[in-house]
Amino acid sequence: MASPDNIVLGIDLGTTFSAMSLVNNYGKAEIVTNAEGYPTTPSVVHFYDGDAVVVGEEAVKMVVVDPENVVRFIKRHMGEEDFTLDFFGQAYNPQEISALILRKLKEDAEELYNTEIHDAVVTVPAYFNSSQRGATAEAGAIAGLHVLSIINEPTAAAIAYGLDRIGGRRNLLVMDLGGGTFDVTVMRIRGTKLTTIASDGNAELGGKDWDDRLLNHVAEQFFEKYQLDPRDEPSPYQELYERVLAAKISLSTKERALIPVNFHGRRMAVRVTRDLFQDLTLDLLNQCEETTNIVLGKASLKWPDVDDILLVGGATRMPMVQNLLKRLAGIEPEKNVNPEECVALGAALAGVFRHRPHHPALMQKRQSMKEKAAKLQPPKEKKAEPPPTKAKSSGAAAIGLAYGGHVAQKAMSSAPTPLTTSELLPDVVIEDVTTHPLGIVVFNKKREETVVELIPEATKLPYEFHGRFAYAFENMTAVRVEVTEGAGKTREQVAVIGKVELTGLPPRPRGTPIEVIYNYGIDQILTVQVVDVETGAKKDLALRFQGGMTADQVSTARGRNRQMIVD
Repeated sequence: MASPDNIVLGIDLGTTFSAMSLVNNYGKAEIVTNAEGYPTTPSVVHFYDGDAVVVGEEAVKMVVVDPENVVRFIKRHMGEEDFTLDFFGQAYNPQEISALILRKLKEDAEELYNTEIHDAVVTVPAYFNSSQRGATAEAGAIAGLHVLSIINEPTAAAIAYGLDRIGGRRNLLVMDLGGGTFDVTVMRIRGTKLTTIASDGNAELGGKDWDDRLLNHVAEQFFEKYQLDPRDEPSPYQELYERVLAAKISLSTKERALIPVNFHGRRMAVRVTRDLFQDLTLDLLNQCEETTNIVLGKASLKWPDVDDILLVGGATRMPMVQNLLKRLAGIEPEKNVNPEECVALGAALAGVFRHRPHHPALMQKRQSMKEKAAKLQPPKEKKAEPPPTKAKSSGAAAIGLAYGGHVAQKAMSSAPTPLTTSELLPDVVIEDVTTHPLGIVVFNKKREETVVELIPEATKLPYEFHGRFAYAFENMTAVRVEVTEGAGKTREQVAVIGKVELTGLPPRPRGTPIEVIYNYGIDQILTVQVVDVETGAKKDLALRFQGGMTADQVSTARGRNRQMIVD
């Protein structure tokens, strides 16, 4: 395996299951199994003491026995600042609970490879907002991980899927239907470049909603017969949930299933069919179809333009989801990618591409291609020295190639030009876009607050906005810029994710110009600069998206996490 300095753990922190991967010395991303030997770990935490938890399969077993102390689906609460759960007199927020899952993954990987692991790339749904992304990064920090970057799950899946298609021209639609979240992304593969074109989704739609529909149907059948409802008590409810989940999985390969119910001494077996299951969840499937068509429209594509469909998340194994896409696109979704593992695999690969340029696999590939290119060079011929002539222009044409501000000149001549290392290695370039618009709170001509969008949704990153605004009132001595996220014209319709205040300014009339600069990088850091045009005074703010915790709170939570026993 790669040396500790080269290891980047790719983590798919899922609603129902989580997975991890790393890139070995041969450049292959491999799934890292947990301590129990499984490729995925249930995202379930059981608090069995004030300072001890069990995570994964063993926690699932405790759902029926001790449901009050078991946490599931915590990902659905990421970014909710006021959400906490109490166990043994201690309150835990979503970041702290997620950190326990991440710590389990980290320590299992360390034990398997007998080395410490510090760095990770963690994935999130494409439609997660800034607070949800920030909460995910905070969870990683609490777990003792240095989170190098947070990347979108469809992007990670496309990396895992698209590497063997490098050099081609493909339009890829990624449907990600996990346990608790849903989003659709359209990506373009052009040579070595993976570009996100459009994305949309619902952070509160996922496989759990299908589970709930089936569970409610079964419970209602039982109530109709016995006037007893197994949903009324935690343990029977959880027992029924597990049986419903097993039946749902069974319906992906069989036409019918039996779900046994046992409550207060009464027993019943409820028969469900695949067609009935689809009827119960038709509105959920319609939501998937509607969102998918919206994303295709945002990408300015039609279904015949889609070359490949990639399914991500265990819920995409449901035949109704696969049949929906076959009906819409007229093509079969990709079958050679494991929907539960591809996100973690892509996260590990992204970690190497972005953060480990000297990884042994990349170095070996460069050397191999250098040697291959050297063999292609024609043998040098010895020629007689030409007679000396007066120096003059060679007359060769020159083409200026601009990239990132650097201009290189390449002479056009009959002799082959030796390839450079960077030209030899087709490094994957990952281009993402904004999934939510960013704006600013200002006053309109009526002196009413309004939100102005500065960076639209689906803007390719990195991106920089420069704009001029003005004093809204007379004799102002301070300017406050409120940074917003989300679509809408009022403060109530968006989220204020940061504030920059420029103070100590001389009092001047209304209309005095102020320049505002938004620089949004691929590292998901938004740098905001406010400049007083007349005096040159300025104030900067780097907004690395936060999930609601201060640095001190993260540090305190990290200390508490270290003291806990995680099995």
